[in-house]
Amino acid sequence: MTRRIPAAALLAASILAVTSSAQAKAPPSGFEVCGTAACASITAFADAEPLAISLFYGSDGSAELWTPKVPAASFFAVHWSFQQGETHTGYYVPLLNAFRYVGSASGPESAGALVHWIKLGEGARTVLERLTSTLQPFPAPVPSRVTVGGKPVQDPESYLRLWSVGKPTYTWPATGFMAIKATCDLQTPWTDRAAHLSIARRGAFLMRDSTVYRIPAKLARLVRARASLR
Repeated sequence: MTRRIPAAALLAASILAVTSSAQAKAPPSGFEVCGTAACASITAFADAEPLAISLFYGSDGSAELWTPKVPAASFFAVHWSFQQGETHTGYYVPLLNAFRYVGSASGPESAGALVHWIKLGEGARTVLERLTSTLQPFPAPVPSRVTVGGKPVQDPESYLRLWSVGKPTYTWPATGFMAIKATCDLQTPWTDRAAHLSIARRGAFLMRDSTVYRIPAKLARLVRARASLR
């Protein structure tokens, strides 16, 4: 038995929600980008709208990454709001030249919504580099605890490796998956409630966000054994 995840359909629905819920493509209050000790803002609509179009609609070279490999790295938090009381948080990862957000950019946040990793075009990258030029980024996460199927693993930090391995596949055995959960002091793209990892109960398959990847058989066995992945 095989299964397919309709990521393209989910993305289309998410983009439709953005376009139907806001006539203007930029959040009214602009964007706030934060590091460890300070934040910088872009509030002028003429500046915020091109950035929003790049991040949420894909223009000026920015594009959705369908099967991203996203090793943990230092990052900045990006905040915006299309409606009062509904603040959204995304993440800018300079080393990857990528931006990550969850679900609809303008609707209520949901940990179960589609995760978007956006490869930044030149315009968006230039704006974010300028905004963060005087800020210190948050460090790459160091999980204090990781569980596989609810049981703790050895060497939790080594499990961040799972964010950058594997080749996407559209077929896998219907034997089910075990959730891999990370606990970290910081909310990060790799450890927040929307970050999803799970390992197949049998076979060399890893689910990362909404995509299944084929990984080395030895690595899959180490994950199921909850051993160090170094």
